[in-house]
Amino acid sequence: MNPTTDQIGVGIIGTGYIAATCHGPVVTAAAGARLAGVLSRRLDAARDFLTTLEVDAATPYDDLDAFLADPGIGLVVVASPDGLHFPQAEASLRAGKHVIVEKPMALSLADAQTLVDLAAERGLVLAVSYHLRCHAGHELLRRRILDGALGAIRYMRLAWSFPIDEANWRARSDVARWWSLSATGTHCLDLARWFGDDMDDWTRFESVLNTTRWGGRDESAVIAAQLASGASVDVLASIQFEEYTRLEFFGDRGSAFCEGTLGPEGGGTIVLNGQPLDFTPTNPFAEQLDRVLAAIDGRAAGPPADGAVGVRAVRDLLLAEPT
Repeated sequence: MNPTTDQIGVGIIGTGYIAATCHGPVVTAAAGARLAGVLSRRLDAARDFLTTLEVDAATPYDDLDAFLADPGIGLVVVASPDGLHFPQAEASLRAGKHVIVEKPMALSLADAQTLVDLAAERGLVLAVSYHLRCHAGHELLRRRILDGALGAIRYMRLAWSFPIDEANWRARSDVARWWSLSATGTHCLDLARWFGDDMDDWTRFESVLNTTRWGGRDESAVIAAQLASGASVDVLASIQFEEYTRLEFFGDRGSAFCEGTLGPEGGGTIVLNGQPLDFTPTNPFAEQLDRVLAAIDGRAAGPPADGAVGVRAVRDLLLAEPT
């Protein structure tokens, strides 16, 4: 795509799976954005990233300061390992860039709040990549639920397993604090709050972590909790066994089930009160980017998941840690 004057230049930090298969392709395809730069620890990896995306008019970097000094970059996507999210997002905000940061936005509550305060102080958009809020089927189901299709929500069960072995960076304590909890669990907890329209403190929260396979921090996590609304929530997050995703919602007047809707594709099937819920699958990362761009240029009040959502999510992850 040829750059135009109304396109914002996007810089991506990281060249791993999420950057290469999710953020990179949607930036290059977006009408309101162009890929202006990519930052990697290795310059050859940054160059290979741009070659794979077939982008010529972007600059590869291996230095954060040089990357952030690029006047063509107005929005930074932080898609690096968890432990780098805070320092890279902070530096981006201080450089005057809008930010989309992968979840979790930080490894501590204080750091997460620092990002929120800094974005507000600088008048910048800070978005956290809870892209499943932008899944077309999820959005339709949420509207139906909030309109009373299930009556009062009594119970939610959210399960997501995605196999990751001990070679993955999430297993390293120097760049990560959580394992399955930050890979899949934080999405499930966020979806429970989002579908329930409830961001208040949990009235009950208990977790059991399993570390029997590789001796990691939370190779599997089971959470039993209760929202302020009274709805009970059951979350299973794991990197120990084969991929599995399912959302279940039970109210006093009906039920709904989502199969295969978690992940980057935007597909899957949804059944509401025994009937298929028809929706047109769209890329949730692309929809998320469009809405962040709308927030940047004033067409929307804010991104799908803002800094306050990110702070709440970090608080939930800390609750799930063993005492």
